[in-house]
Amino acid sequence: MIPMLAAASNIKGDAVKKAGIIVGGAVVVGVGIYAYKKWKHKQDVQATTSKYGDGSKEGLAVQYASLLYSALHAGWFGATEDEKAIYATALKIHQNKIPLVTVSNAYRKMYKKELITELNRLLKPEELTTFNNALNGKYKPVKKPNILWSAAKATNPILSFF
Repeated sequence: MIPMLAAASNIKGDAVKKAGIIVGGAVVVGVGIYAYKKWKHKQDVQATTSKYGDGSKEGLAVQYASLLYSALHAGWFGATEDEKAIYATALKIHQNKIPLVTVSNAYRKMYKKELITELNRLLKPEELTTFNNALNGKYKPVKKPNILWSAAKATNPILSFF
């Protein structure tokens, strides 16, 4: 592309050579930054997962982060959430007195995603309330509406008062 620009605008060969050096240098720096970020992420994951199963708060946080990730991305192609597993993990976090910040940090280091953002994106408001209640030790399952009763209310407005 650069040689065509040089030929089209009558630029001497020395300018094309300098432009090539600049573009080549930018590519080398970009590849270096990309390689460093990949290496750093791999080191973070190794450091985080090395604590898995050691019984410490960080080890439990890593375990709960991986449980939450698999529960949030369950089903075919990660398209659904396993709410019961999410609530069970939240109860375990509460029972072992692990701060959610520690679990969130482990989640971020392993998956490069924010746990709170994922929860807000994938769970409905009622499910988020249930998750927060489970974190506080006050687990109450989400009630699923009775389809027949909902249909009856839709067809007969008087039933909506009950």
